[in-house]
Amino acid sequence: MDDLSRVFDALANEHRREIIWLLALQPRSISQLAGLRGLSLPAIQKHIRVLEAAAMVRRRKLGRTTFLALEREPLMRLQ
Repeated sequence: MDDLSRVFDALANEHRREIIWLLALQPRSISQLAGLRGLSLPAIQKHIRVLEAAAMVRRRKLGRTTFLALEREPLMRLQ
């Protein structure tokens, strides 16, 4: 699958689109995303793996907490 197809595949899901929207506002921890969406941690992590495969999010670990930030470049390629 090429890069553009991964981006479209990632955006095909409503939960992943909302995660992208939330991360566009500010970086968030995985547990914050799960709490905001009412999804379990395993469900959020599944969505995050798809977003990471499309290079749309970046992980950063601070202590025991993993934060996610939006990578805007893949979205810019859609223009």
